[in-house]
Parts: sequence; C-alpha cells; structure tokens
Amino acid sequence: MLQKWITSIGLDIGTSTTKLIVSKLLIANQQNQFTLPGCQIIDRRVTYASSIYTTPMLNEVEIDVQRLTVLLEQEYKNAGISLDQVEAGAVIITGETARKQNAESILHYLAEHAGDFVVATAGADLEGMLAAKGSGAIQRSAETNAVIANIDVGGGTANIALCQNGKVIETFTLHVGGRLIRLNSDGFVTYISSYLTEFLKNNSLILREGEKATFEKLSSICQLLAEETVNYVKALNQNSTLLVSPHTRSSIHPETIMVSGGVGAMMEKQKPKTVEEVAIHGDVGPLLAYHFQSIQVSQAAETTRATVIGAGMQNTEVSGSTVYIGSKRLPLKNIPIIEIPVQQEETWNQQLFQERARASCMQASTIFSAEDPPVAIALSHFPYCSYKMLQELAKIISAEFIACFKGAKCLVVLCEQDIAKALGQALAKQRKELEIICLDQINFTHGDYIDLGLPVAGEAISVSVKTLAFSS
Repeated sequence: MLQKWITSIGLDIGTSTTKLIVSKLLIANQQNQFTLPGCQIIDRRVTYASSIYTTPMLNEVEIDVQRLTVLLEQEYKNAGISLDQVEAGAVIITGETARKQNAESILHYLAEHAGDFVVATAGADLEGMLAAKGSGAIQRSAETNAVIANIDVGGGTANIALCQNGKVIETFTLHVGGRLIRLNSDGFVTYISSYLTEFLKNNSLILREGEKATFEKLSSICQLLAEETVNYVKALNQNSTLLVSPHTRSSIHPETIMVSGGVGAMMEKQKPKTVEEVAIHGDVGPLLAYHFQSIQVSQAAETTRATVIGAGMQNTEVSGSTVYIGSKRLPLKNIPIIEIPVQQEETWNQQLFQERARASCMQASTIFSAEDPPVAIALSHFPYCSYKMLQELAKIISAEFIACFKGAKCLVVLCEQDIAKALGQALAKQRKELEIICLDQINFTHGDYIDLGLPVAGEAISVSVKTLAFSS
C-alpha cells in the first residue's frame, strides 16, 4: 500500500478573531487487482494551531489585507511550512466579516497565496453547520440519537444548527454577539450595532453611543439577548426581530443546547462584577457569556476554534463505468454535495421523497453561492429501482432542482449504486434545457465538496471528494 503525508492548512477570519490551523493528512492508495484505484485518508494530525488574533480592520467596513497577509506569512514561518508544501485546506470568512466590503477579494487573494484551497465564503447557515461539526454537536447527535442544538456565538452573530442522527436538520442565525456593543475602559459606549436598535426599543431599553453605560443596564441587555436566543432555539418563540434572515421555526425541541464560539469559550470564567471587567476586551462578550451560562446551557467541547477548518481531506476515486455525461463543462471543481435519502421507509414513497428533496434543495439554496452547477445531489439509501420508480425519481429531482436554483443550467447527480446511465437518461428527457451529469459508485458524505475530472477510462472520470476536517 502506497502512503503519503500531505500538509493542509485552514484559516478562519471572523468578526472578532482570526486563527489558523495546520494539519498533516496521511493519504493511502488502496489499489489492488480486484478494484479500481482509490485513495483515502487513514490518519490526520493537527500539527500547529496559531494564536487567536484580533481580525485586522482598516475601518468598520474594510478588512486590512496587508496586515492579514503579514500575519499569515508569519504564522507560516512559526509552523515551519512554506507555500509549496501546502496541498489542501480551506479559507473561511465568517460572521459579520463576510459582509465587509472587500471580503470576496480577500478570499481570492488568500486562495492564490496560501496553497490549493477549497475556498468557501461561509454564509450564516454554512457557518452554523461548520461550527456544529467542529464543536462536537453533530457527533454527539449521532451517538445519542437526540436532537442537539449548537449555538456558535461570536462577535457579530449567533449561528445555530439543530443536529439529529449525525446531520444538520435546521439552521438559523440571530444578531447576537459580543461586539455588537463596544465599550472603552471607562465604560463609555463607542459603538452599538443598528441591528439591536429595534430589539432594545421593544424591551424599553435605550443605549446610545457616547453614553456611559451602567453595569445594570448592560447586564439587562445581555440577559435579554441570551434569553431571546435560547427561547427561539427551544421553539418557545416563533419569531424574533434579531433574525438575520427570515426563518420559519419548526416545532423541533432540542434535548441539549451547547454554546461554542468566542462567547462560548468565556462561559467557564467568573461573572464580571464591574463595567471595567465587562469591557476587558472592549465589548460585552464576558457579560453575554455569563448570561448564557446562567440559563443552564452547556459549553461545547470545542469553542473558539469550532468553526476553524483544520484541513481539506481528499478522497480521490474513479466513478463507475456506466455514467451519463450530457455536458462539456468538465472538469468542475468545488461543488457542494447535498445528500437526499431515496427511501427511508419500507417501500418507495414518492411524496415523502419529494418532501425531502424540496427541503434539502431549499436549504442548500440559502447556504451556497449561485455557481453553476450550484450543488451535486447525492442519492443515498437507494434500494432496488423499478422503471416506474426511476421515472418518478427523475421527475421529482429535476422539478425541485429547477424550483430552487432557477438560474442553473447544469444538474449533477451522484449515486452509490450502478444506475447512473439510466437515471441520467431519464433526467435528460425530463428537462431538455438542463445539462445532466450523473455518476455512480461514488462514496460521498453530507456537507462535502466534490471535484469532477476528465474521463480516465472509457466514460469513467476521476473524482475527488473533499471533506471539511476539524481539529479535535
């Protein structure tokens, strides 16, 4: 068995902080005379974790690219690696920082100057998914069969993910964070987010820039923010003025709530007793952390670095030989994978599959950017398939895909079984305007990215599945 260690790096640029992690991944080529060649990761080790830096800003709306570049170069030296050694990884811009004026240009700059990265600008929903994975919430839900809620509270937002059976089932985000109110050492308010104005007014609390805040008023505000967040997570409230984007709260009640992020990390510290102790970081983070702790939610196993991506794990393989490729777009890189179970019931249920397909596509349309193809639909739990069932599958998949991704012209479908050619042909008949790529014999994981290469053996193509790997 041929083996190779590769170096992978991840960089998380958040509202308050920036951090970097370096990992070593052991790639093994498990080719033998009975199977097609394939590679997979058999070991991973986090070899370096940077200090946690304050995100460098030129002003309220611009990230300081030059200082960020200097920081990255210094951390590469500290980690003992060079650019040409980095073979995988990810750059993630999260929270309020992702909405700054030059966030997109920074992503492209860092991707070009920091190795062969999987690059993703994390929207609020994607950030919640990443944090749930990094905090241990997804793993805990898989082990306990319980619904676990993870609240990742940073400087500007609280990104929430509900997890069940090892998967994220619902995400939403609130304008709740430590740096939405900023103070100097004397307790004067230097900044208050406009997102809090209506919420404070509705609760008969007024706070203005330039005002010297009292400990009692700051404590009341932080208590309200923590309670509003937890009550919405528990589905005790069906709406909130703090929602980042419109959201219809389901009736799902989590059995456990954990808190990660910078605010989550401060939950273990003692309650601040004066305005000076509250403002130790120039914001209300310590007091907000105390009030989350006081309503008996638990601190996540991983807090500050929950959203940091340690590495991009790659699993390279070859697709099945009976694929359907009705597109000239290959090669394609960094397509997000969404998994849709075909049959979770004893028999095929067309209506329930359509409900799952609709929910998955709708959620994906809020998470991922409008690239084309926007996602790859991965069909799991695929039983024996009759001709009639195949036609029904094709009709539902194409209809829900078009409904959620109106501008898309290319549909990518991944199957575990040897059915890609027949399904691809059925999909092509359903929507003649769509370019169809349908592949089988693909091992995929929910939330991954996939690269599709050029044909390597007949119609078979090379495939690289990239998994977000977190420090543990």
